[in-house]
Amino acid sequence: MARWTMCLLALLVVGVLAHPEPVAPQEQYPPVPVSQENLEMQKNLLFLYVHPHEPLILPEQQEIANTWDLLKNIDKYNNATAVHVCQILINDEWVLPQGVPFTVLQPDQRWQAIALFNLLYSAKTVDTFYKTAVYLRAHVNEYMFIYVVSVAILHRPDTQGFIVPPLYEIFPSYFNNIAIMTTAQRINTHHQNFIEHYPNTYVRDNAVVIRRNATLWGYDTTKNMLVAYFTHDYSLNNFYNNMHLLYPSWLGGSTVPLVKDRRGEWFLFIHKQILARYYMERLSNGLGEIPVLGTSVVKEGYPCGLQYYSGIPFASRPNYYYLEQPDFVDDITYILEYESRIQEAIDQGYILTPTGQHVDISQPDAIDVIGRIIQSGVDSPNSQYYKDFISIWKTLLGNSEVFSTMTPKGTSLVVPSCLEQHGTNLRDSAFYMIYKRVLKIVESWKEQLPPYTQEELGLPGVVINKVEVDKLVTYFEHTYMNVSNHLYTTVSKRQHLHEDQVVLVEHNRLNHKVFSVRVHVNSDAPKNVVVRLFLAPKYDSLGNEIPLEINSQNFFLFDQFLYTLKQGENVITHSSNENQFATNDQTSFHKMYDKIVNSLSSHDQFLYKIDPIDHFPQRLLLPKGRVGGMPYVVMVHISQYNAPNVVYGTGFNPSLSLGVGSGARRMTSDPLGFPVDRPLRNWQVQKLHNIWFEDVLIHHKHTPEVIVDHLE
Repeated sequence: MARWTMCLLALLVVGVLAHPEPVAPQEQYPPVPVSQENLEMQKNLLFLYVHPHEPLILPEQQEIANTWDLLKNIDKYNNATAVHVCQILINDEWVLPQGVPFTVLQPDQRWQAIALFNLLYSAKTVDTFYKTAVYLRAHVNEYMFIYVVSVAILHRPDTQGFIVPPLYEIFPSYFNNIAIMTTAQRINTHHQNFIEHYPNTYVRDNAVVIRRNATLWGYDTTKNMLVAYFTHDYSLNNFYNNMHLLYPSWLGGSTVPLVKDRRGEWFLFIHKQILARYYMERLSNGLGEIPVLGTSVVKEGYPCGLQYYSGIPFASRPNYYYLEQPDFVDDITYILEYESRIQEAIDQGYILTPTGQHVDISQPDAIDVIGRIIQSGVDSPNSQYYKDFISIWKTLLGNSEVFSTMTPKGTSLVVPSCLEQHGTNLRDSAFYMIYKRVLKIVESWKEQLPPYTQEELGLPGVVINKVEVDKLVTYFEHTYMNVSNHLYTTVSKRQHLHEDQVVLVEHNRLNHKVFSVRVHVNSDAPKNVVVRLFLAPKYDSLGNEIPLEINSQNFFLFDQFLYTLKQGENVITHSSNENQFATNDQTSFHKMYDKIVNSLSSHDQFLYKIDPIDHFPQRLLLPKGRVGGMPYVVMVHISQYNAPNVVYGTGFNPSLSLGVGSGARRMTSDPLGFPVDRPLRNWQVQKLHNIWFEDVLIHHKHTPEVIVDHLE
């Protein structure tokens, strides 16, 4: 697909380099036409995601799976070692069996996934890549396959623009509890014959819809159910899963230069954003502060309610989960030791390389190094010393360690909890406790940095006179998830390639009315600037106003855009639906497939533009608030435009690619989250005219027909 628009790409790059002005927002890059050949390949690749728990459906794919020989085609791969390794894994049955759970956090399973990725990534052509993927689809664990082929599609240069379906349509059981999925299987068997006997079902446009509300899963009685509409939101969890597909901790180095994107800084920024957003949702529902994670007891349990396709339930954690158990001693010891090594490096101002050399981390730019040693992946300067303690926390708090065993061949079998799947770990309150602890370590490093000066924060000649924010209103609404990919196929389905009965699950989800922010600005001269909009709570859980220095960690960056100020008065008007950091729900795999098939049969031109799968869900920009209005504060900061080191879009076409690993994804060279990437104090901003704090109320509009656990 990268070949489709090389001429257009060249013109874009030359134009940008010739005029070092602020770049156009991603939304302004036009869709591009797709050739029939690439469209056919896209259709075939999408079919690999169809009913992944069952054998291949297409006869032509069955033929490839039965006849493709890795060793006979070894000349079609750049990595001969990967070919030999994967052939041995499959032929000698060392690979993870089909039907059992997979998690990339388990070292043995991760090693196998990396081996399969190396094979797919080294295929010399798209055709070889496709045939290899078909072969693996038939011979390896389905969860591992979907993970590996998705990472490969997102990172191979010649598959940029190909679609990776949203995880919630591939594995619906990751997003719907056992009761819902059991009802779905019954409907799949009986169609519409007995729906009056199933709880909370109805027919909508010939599809059977299952209502998802508290009456379907009454076994979670924890107070965190009040924010389940946020933590269980399938677009939010899909967004987080996508971040780990784009930046897997094990991928980087010379294979894919993800370090060019300052992946460590991005890793910390994303988690700071998620925690800030979650904290505001807790306050909206009277839940108070995120609990501090210690090493004695975790009061909040998590009865997950999810089940893997084979019938194995996700591991769950009971309330008052005691960590001071003999089986957990080693894990707690490792966690404390690995955390202390990072804290020691922060206190000393340097980290150690494997050869004993010192790498300075006392400068602000070292945030990227801090993030990489915390993530402890392939791009860490020393992953053998600064080890992965976050995954140990997840395994420990997920209560999954007691469920591990081995296959006869010695492959580790585990029962991962929600915390051990990137597509589900936002559901568990322990996730936020873990990262609150992680970010506290990072804050100790930030506190050693010099505060921003007024020269760094200010913008001479620019004065914000007034900020107006429309009334902020949130509400709950119904959306529908297609879960047919989870359901057993019939002979008719396999012969005619259509669903006998479409089953949808009705999710009750938070959204907000479109709103605008108007910033009245006076400028003494024309200027290219960056406008940043933040949202933060006004008061803490006890009703006390949060000091700016403490509240800095709670500021959620909900928009950032470039603007050219004219001399004199300006009114910067920006609508929430123009947001460049947020996006609507990912395009449905089922709708996209139908669109592709129709275009192939009619030979009509197919225009395509990539879904920004790395963007935050648009519907979750605002916390729920309260019916009578809940106080928050909007911070507007206008700063000078500082061009990034590599101009956005250099080396890739933003219409087809996210540019991962290009080093050209940044809008500016400023630190992510600037100016609250460090603690901000009142004395730093009180004399500045380019920063403004506006008190706002977020109102929640009650929707009687949508049943959601929450605090009015």
